[in-house]
Amino acid sequence: MHRTRVFGRREGFSLIELVVVMAIMAMMALIATPWFIRIYQRNQLKSAAREIQTTLLAARMTAVKLNQQVSVVVSSAVPPLELQTIQPPPPAPTPTPAAATLTLPASAAQFYATPNAAGGTVTFGGDGRVVNFQTTPAIYSIEGPVGMRTPNRIEVRVWTGGRVEVTPTVWQ
Repeated sequence: MHRTRVFGRREGFSLIELVVVMAIMAMMALIATPWFIRIYQRNQLKSAAREIQTTLLAARMTAVKLNQQVSVVVSSAVPPLELQTIQPPPPAPTPTPAAATLTLPASAAQFYATPNAAGGTVTFGGDGRVVNFQTTPAIYSIEGPVGMRTPNRIEVRVWTGGRVEVTPTVWQ
């Protein structure tokens, strides 16, 4: 069996075919880029809300462990947002630890609202319940990304029983 080779026929892609494929890929990238940016910004906002939730839950667990009051205080309400966890000093001669500080990226979120009472402070008692709120949940409402025309909003609610939950309220 002999194979014959046809001269003049070449294998591979022509330059025009490659240019057309590259143009299609460029158009797809242009269409997809804003979508990927929006997903990235939403994930930053969700991450900021989860960080606030984790800080509040850690303060609650510390209050139960020490059987003393532990507070989470808003130390900076403008971006970058900062929350400090303040716990009672340990018995002498143990040195007092520095307050744990949560600092969120400046572009991730900004406060839309903080808990009304006590200037944004939530205090957990030794039983894990919120001490400084009696009836309604304390709500940390954050929105982001910072500087956008239509920001998304997420609420971190702290109920009087100590439950902490994250709820998207405005999602675009």
